[in-house]
Amino acid sequence: MALSPYIVTKGVVLRETETRDADKILTLLTAERGKLSVIARGVCRKGCKFAACAQPLAYSEWTLYKKGDWYYANEGTTLELFSGLRADLDAMALGFYLAELTERSCPAGMEQDAVLELLYYAFLVMDRGILPPKLISRIFELKLLQLNGLFASDVCHICGEGEGTLYFDGRMGAFYCEKHRTEDSIFVLDAVRRAVRFVLERESRAAFGFQLSAEALEQLTFILRKYLEVHMGIRLKTRDFFEQ
Repeated sequence: MALSPYIVTKGVVLRETETRDADKILTLLTAERGKLSVIARGVCRKGCKFAACAQPLAYSEWTLYKKGDWYYANEGTTLELFSGLRADLDAMALGFYLAELTERSCPAGMEQDAVLELLYYAFLVMDRGILPPKLISRIFELKLLQLNGLFASDVCHICGEGEGTLYFDGRMGAFYCEKHRTEDSIFVLDAVRRAVRFVLERESRAAFGFQLSAEALEQLTFILRKYLEVHMGIRLKTRDFFEQ
């Protein structure tokens, strides 16, 4: 019995690039195959059956086939457009930032089911207006760092102490205890420590379940910005736009 040449997969459109002849090149994040580049032929033409699927941030089921080094879209069914996210400028700006951060941090061709689940729930929480967009962004960043093995806990970088007073050094992207703190380190608020532990100890769908004061959120924003810069080498214009 011959194997089917088609691949059925679910994924989020991280980015689109329009080309000639009404085609698009889509960057999809899928669970089983990770990040894929997909050519969607004729998707910009009026009446295309899967035009909605090809919108950035859309979550859809795709039928693809591979020819050479490229995947091509054969069919698509929209599963979630996140209309509430698209209707709010702050949420939409955040959505594009999370999509770009995901694209930059995920290698091509590797299974990414946990990251796809995290991105899906972040979009869903934004879509329903459950939490402020800025807090959703921080939870996503922290969980993404954990999934990439770059953020395990809030303990001293030198001795592993995590129960006493804690400090954070932005230049080093690391936590320190009272004994090993650096001159440039800042005191970490208890609310920030509780938030970090809450996110790290839960699955993605349960991580979006708390509120933070403005002061604590600002400090968590600073910590995660520095952490991303130091440990992943990432600073994105879409984040700067969202923060503004």
